[in-house]
Amino acid sequence: MSRKRSRRKEDHVKRTLCLGVLLAALVGATVWATGMVPTGDVALTISGPLVLMNRWDAAAGAGVFDFDLDMLKAPPATTYTVTDPWLGEKTYTGVRLSDLLAWVGVDHYATKVVIVCSDAAEFVVQIKDAEQYPIMIAYASNDKVIKAGSGGPLKLVHPYQIEGVEALYSPDNWAWYVIGIRVEY
Repeated sequence: MSRKRSRRKEDHVKRTLCLGVLLAALVGATVWATGMVPTGDVALTISGPLVLMNRWDAAAGAGVFDFDLDMLKAPPATTYTVTDPWLGEKTYTGVRLSDLLAWVGVDHYATKVVIVCSDAAEFVVQIKDAEQYPIMIAYASNDKVIKAGSGGPLKLVHPYQIEGVEALYSPDNWAWYVIGIRVEY
């Protein structure tokens, strides 16, 4: 009897893997067919356990999703005024981290993301916090492009105007020069 169960379990795993490969192929074809690939310089790369990918990273042996700035502006924008711990009161506009993660179809078992910066700094954000609070990847400050001297073109912004967020993410967790998001379990 245990042999039958073992065999059934193996068959189930094989079917699940086949369906997963088929789904990945269909989604991959859809991404390429719908033109969801950057036409400008890549501004942000999301990697890790994703459903939607638009490029194969041979070094990592996995698919990733690259965004140019125009692609980042496609989802609904989030705008709020907050006291930036380094630059004072600013009105930031960008895309919610949770919207980006939903767009690429992050595995529901993933628990955190690591925000990767061009200066090799890394910052961890819990996915549950990104879903609860409007933590954003900002591309504009006071209606202007964020310049490199102010941490741009992309910056991780925490909504300090919401009570309790600063206790979760201290000023040292504001990420400048954001170039990547690595999804992890």
